[in-house]
Parts: sequence; structure tokens; C-alpha cells
Amino acid sequence: MESNAKKTKKLCEALHAKDPGYRAAGNVDFALFIVGIVIVMLAVRAFIVEPVRVDGPSMMNTLQDGERCVVEKLTFLFSPPAHGDIVIIRDSEYAGQEKILVKRVIATAGQSVQLGSETKKDPVTGVMTKKYYVLIDGQRLDESEYEATLLYDEGYPNIAITADGAEGGVYVVPEGCIFVMGDHRTNSHDSRAFGAIPLSDVLGRVRGVIYPFSGIRSVG
Repeated sequence: MESNAKKTKKLCEALHAKDPGYRAAGNVDFALFIVGIVIVMLAVRAFIVEPVRVDGPSMMNTLQDGERCVVEKLTFLFSPPAHGDIVIIRDSEYAGQEKILVKRVIATAGQSVQLGSETKKDPVTGVMTKKYYVLIDGQRLDESEYEATLLYDEGYPNIAITADGAEGGVYVVPEGCIFVMGDHRTNSHDSRAFGAIPLSDVLGRVRGVIYPFSGIRSVG
């Protein structure tokens, strides 16, 4: 059974339902409630998580064109991006306009980046294949954790490092910056062309794919 307090409240609401002042107060309360929800949602998007759409093939086969990813922003408030992280960055130099890019961190401040390749012959088939790799401070970069999804177009050369500051194909990452590349190594506009990215332009870390639903998965 309803308590006397609830009955009294319902009776008062019924008596004042047609009172303009009462309705106005109710509308104000509802409007403030909606505004509060909007503020919370904007705060979450700005400082915690944000959905981002992958635009283009530069992160294949790790991420596909058109997929929606969830980007987490808290980690980089406490620690800088590390090798292997997939990040979203603000690139103000892209085609003369600001653009949001999704790339993988290859090197951090103070490290030198160089590209290399080797040709191997399959002992069974006799087929010659070229394998590209990255050198960090002269040592071959271990990309085994995500090597299975790296994509190289057959017959296309690896994109050389041509960014300002590169000397003899070697690029040293400035302080406060990171060097990024797409996982589609022969088809990605990245630090090899535009140079290192300031940490202030790193907006968050991609944690997973949320759409299409058939492709939901974590990435790293």
C-alpha cells in the first residue's frame, strides 16, 4: 500500500497540474536535467572516451576503412604513448587543413628511425620475397605482437623517410614527440612524410572496434 506521504504528493500534483507556475517550475527542472546530461556526455567525450571512425586504408589489416573505434583518453594523462600503441592524432599539416589520423607509435623522443629490407628465397618453392623492417637506434624493431596484421602491397616499395630533418634515411625523433606509421606500410601517409607528432597533438589511444558489430574486437 502507498504511504501517506506518497498519497499526499500525488494529490498535490493533481491539484496543481493546471497551475501555470507549477508547470513552469517542472519544465525548468526537466530542462536543467537535460542540460546536466549533455554536460556529462560532453565531459566524457572530451576527457575519457570518444568514438572515432577509421577513414581510409592506412591501418589495414589491423583496422578497416569505415570501422568505428573506441578511443580512451585517460592513459596519456599519466604516461606518454609507448611503442606499439595505436593512437589518434591531430595533423594540422595534412593537405593544408587539420585532420584526425589513426596511426601506430613506432618510436619516441630521442630515438632514431631507419627503414630496411631483406630478400629471402623460399627453400621449397624457390620464390623470392622481400621483407621490410624498421630499425630503432640501429636495432631491428620487434613488431611480432601485431606483425600478423601489417599489410604490404606486393610489388610496391616501402615508403622512404623523406620528412624534414631526415639525414641519409635516418630520422631522430625530437623531444616531446613521437614517430608514427600506419600498419598498411606501403600505403600510409605518416611520419615518414610529415615528421614526428608533438605529444600535444596525441588525442587518445584506440582500445577496440565497436562497429560493425560483427567486427567487435580489442586492438593494441
